[in-house]
Amino acid sequence: MSKIRMYGGWRPRRGYGVGRLTEAQTAVMGAVVFAPVLVWIVLTTARLRLTVMPFVLAAAAVAAVLTLVPHRGHGTSLGGAAVMWARTLTARRRGWTRWEAGVFSRHPRANELPGVLAPIIPLSTRDGLGQPYGLLWDRQTDRLTGSIRLAPVGTVLTDQDRTDLWIGAYAAWLARLGEEPTVEWAGIVVESAPSSGTELADYVDARMDPNAPALARETMAELAQSHRGSTADISVRLSLTFQPARAKPTPKDDAERVAEVSRAMSGLEGDLPLCGVALLGRATAADVTHWLRSAYDPAARGEVGRLSEEGHLLAWADAGPVRAEALYDHLWHDSGWSVSWAMAALPTQLVTSTVLTPLTTPGRFHRRVAICCQPVPAENAADLVNREASGSTFRRMLRRRRGVDETARDRVDEQRAAKAAEDEAHGAGVGLWTLYVTTTVEDPAMLPDAIADVESRARMAKLKLRRCWGWQHVGFAASLGLGVYPPELAKRGRRAR
Repeated sequence: MSKIRMYGGWRPRRGYGVGRLTEAQTAVMGAVVFAPVLVWIVLTTARLRLTVMPFVLAAAAVAAVLTLVPHRGHGTSLGGAAVMWARTLTARRRGWTRWEAGVFSRHPRANELPGVLAPIIPLSTRDGLGQPYGLLWDRQTDRLTGSIRLAPVGTVLTDQDRTDLWIGAYAAWLARLGEEPTVEWAGIVVESAPSSGTELADYVDARMDPNAPALARETMAELAQSHRGSTADISVRLSLTFQPARAKPTPKDDAERVAEVSRAMSGLEGDLPLCGVALLGRATAADVTHWLRSAYDPAARGEVGRLSEEGHLLAWADAGPVRAEALYDHLWHDSGWSVSWAMAALPTQLVTSTVLTPLTTPGRFHRRVAICCQPVPAENAADLVNREASGSTFRRMLRRRRGVDETARDRVDEQRAAKAAEDEAHGAGVGLWTLYVTTTVEDPAMLPDAIADVESRARMAKLKLRRCWGWQHVGFAASLGLGVYPPELAKRGRRAR
């Protein structure tokens, strides 16, 4: 009997932050300490009055409090929470959190989606075999995102050795992402929703053989009728976001950029079957449109699915919501109310390969889980892990000079940093991982139950989630797997917006 393999060793990026402070917080505290000293030196050297010193010291004290005191709800400092609150208040005052498509307007509707999805429009093209597929073009950054529909084989009926082979192939596939210069990030979206009362009956009826015996047809119809509403609609897709401008030679026009993305996708999707999944093909622009329509209008999920089965295509203008409003703690859109979370911490202990099963299996409520990975380029991976290992060593030496005892967490963190550097030296890939979860209900009275369900499943999955306070619309968009990556959005300045 094979031994159950365990996984772990994740750690957050810390750099040279002192103690539990990040690098940015350490820099701010350094400025808090040295700025008053520098001002005092300048004043005394120039023989000026020291009347300004109380104000400098007061400002330094306020900056220290905002930097050091944590905000439990947001998982950041008081200063970070204040900035988030101010941005949310500004957005609400300017009307950025509300969206109304204007379906009754006389002018034609624009091809835009609300919020951070506004720059995205679909492109239709064909792969090397002539099969049509769709790409999402971010007009602001020129990034292109393609989606691949997957069908996981599952590990319930497989032995441990086969599971280990799949996971090993998946690790190699992730390492390959860092070797592809055009890949920005990848996302795996697992979406599950309780099916409506007619979906199963329609599915069985459409596939019923009219020449089958009457008893067999009656039995199948009775089974479908008895299981109305007890099945689930599950979909899995992989989204890959590319920056064609990084390719060498640099593409000169749109055709070359699309060709570069198609080439990269062909190379990456060819190894996916070794990871224990079956390929259902690349998603078309119509598929993405149906996904969006179902996400924004959950009451129409059954009808949208029926239209998709019959080959009726929706226009991109119909993908977004008719009306939507982003509130501080949830998002309202058409017939749905959604709440989104972001991952705050990965498991600290060793876990099995099925640790995420509680979070991804169907339940009473519609749930969408997006696991995102931003691969570190292979040429930069060694510098990153060595920098993290050096930062851990620097903190250990600083503790010794200060006479502070080493805690168990400090010791384990240093061991993990050294292990990451060793694994990278043996050929492992390096990536930054995030996870976003969104749950949607059609009745706002059921929202507390849906929230409790997600948080309970997250605890069983050994994950620590944090509500997307003040940026629910961004968390909702990030969980869709359409190329929206919040860490990248945070780096954009006012000019970029």
